[in-house]
Amino acid sequence: MEFDALVEPLRQKSVASLAEHGFALIEGRTATVAEVADLEKQLGVTLPETYKAFMMRYGGGMVGCVELFPIVSAGSGGDDVESVNDREFPGRTFIAIAPVGTGDHWGFPVDDGHCREEVWFHFHDGGDPEFEAADVLEFIARRGLRL
Repeated sequence: MEFDALVEPLRQKSVASLAEHGFALIEGRTATVAEVADLEKQLGVTLPETYKAFMMRYGGGMVGCVELFPIVSAGSGGDDVESVNDREFPGRTFIAIAPVGTGDHWGFPVDDGHCREEVWFHFHDGGDPEFEAADVLEFIARRGLRL
């Protein structure tokens, strides 16, 4: 996979950072097939295949310079995909996958219960969403890996 080659330098830095500083640059809070299926059932949407594969292989949490909501919460009231979307987007017209830090989110527009592959920027105070990337891998490469 081409993405694996892009992320490998960050993986190596992450291992070194964990050993030296006690924190990883890639948290890797991965999800199982069953956890992803349960999330889709709870949200009532079909998530993009590329996103599901990413979350099972790499996981949520910090991925370089971007934070992805994990599929399953780490506990103690931490945000995960379901809790954020239940709170912020109960109408399921948008599925947030990452916070921007300003109350805005990156995520997937939903058409008839199916998330688009594209990642969009959603403003918390209105305004039209803006296209960000063709899929989650391009989004992570741009925002997380800064390529």
